[in-house]
Amino acid sequence: MTTLPATTAPALFADAPRPADEPRGGLGRAGVVTAYLAAVAIPWNGFFLGGLLPGDLLLLLSLMLFAASDLGRPWPRLPAWAWGFAALIVVVTVAHELLPTDPLYLAQRVVVDAAGNPIPEIHTNLGVGGKYLVPIVGMPMAFAFAQLHSSGALRRLMIAFGVGSGISSFLAFAQVLGVTNLPTQLTGVPIADGRSAGLAVHPNFLATPCVMCIPIVMWFALQPAFRDRVYGVSLGLLQLLGIYASGSRGGAAVTALAVVVSIAIMPVYRRVLPTAALFLSLIGAVAFVASPKLGTAVLKAVRLTGGDTTISGSDYVRSQVGAQGIRDFKHSPIDGVGMQVAAEAHNVYIQAMASGGLLLLAGLILFLGGALVRAARARQVQPLAYPLIAAVFSGAVLASLENSLTDRLAYVPAALCALLPAVHRTKTPEVETP
Repeated sequence: MTTLPATTAPALFADAPRPADEPRGGLGRAGVVTAYLAAVAIPWNGFFLGGLLPGDLLLLLSLMLFAASDLGRPWPRLPAWAWGFAALIVVVTVAHELLPTDPLYLAQRVVVDAAGNPIPEIHTNLGVGGKYLVPIVGMPMAFAFAQLHSSGALRRLMIAFGVGSGISSFLAFAQVLGVTNLPTQLTGVPIADGRSAGLAVHPNFLATPCVMCIPIVMWFALQPAFRDRVYGVSLGLLQLLGIYASGSRGGAAVTALAVVVSIAIMPVYRRVLPTAALFLSLIGAVAFVASPKLGTAVLKAVRLTGGDTTISGSDYVRSQVGAQGIRDFKHSPIDGVGMQVAAEAHNVYIQAMASGGLLLLAGLILFLGGALVRAARARQVQPLAYPLIAAVFSGAVLASLENSLTDRLAYVPAALCALLPAVHRTKTPEVETP
């Protein structure tokens, strides 16, 4: 007697009977295009227009267009793990507005810049808490509206995110070569120690979307359609150039992890692995014969070897801000010391504990875990779930090494997981099998 497992895959929007791609007028189509443009611009977190990020402006415009287009119609439903995290963000933010942390404790905290120089605290609890809702609710909602209006939105949003990261990477690589100084002119972030930030606010933020895009471009590179392969190969090369230009040690290490995870979960990757390994080995052999110093140059560029004094300096600053984050958590383990410190510790999970205590950490784990579970279940009916699993996982690992808790670009793959169909296992009667 064997029980055969069964799954059900209800629509993402259970209360929306109209099919995707139903004509909804010019506003709806404009909202879809604006959502795609937002996905392109989200990696550019160092490029401001009138003091605002273009990604945020486009997300807001997209939501306004969708609201006008779908007035009187059912709206998308976001998963419970997204709303749960948003609720915890609100709870932590409101709690610190009503019962602020002891000002004497806050005045004694270590607050330093990337060079280790003391700086004043410039953020506010309410401001950071409010902005944090953008990637957790606003971004997945805009993407979900796009999916409701166009059945191909998930695929196009993934490509758009890769394009935005690729543009920033290309500019960063060109700046490292000395071809242009356009990234600094657009963002005000100077190139330092041979590391460029592209259109991001810091080289580590340039590396983050590159790492998460690696599984996505790998998936497209192995699709049967020639156009998809062009997307995958060209955008993949740009992500690698971005990681090189960023000089991010964590980015370089987690890129390798992203490749391994992608190969582990996708049978098609394993089938082409011998051919790909031979091809890459030949390219590497030719490159090293042509330039024996190339290997050393690459390792130095990503700061994995050599006598770069910035490595020890960076590690010292990380230890300082990390220790302060632990002290913050010990001072207030339940709800932290306030959302205004969310970007300070050089580890997203310590940032969550410092700013929102166990409440915010639980919400973050709920959000990332919920995205992974949804993608893992949806892979049975939506192949695009495979690269999203690897992208979310790689981003979660990279979060332990660098970047800011509240930044939009770190949550794009998880937001895209909200567009996947909700697949649930159901109990089935036992069926006799021979």
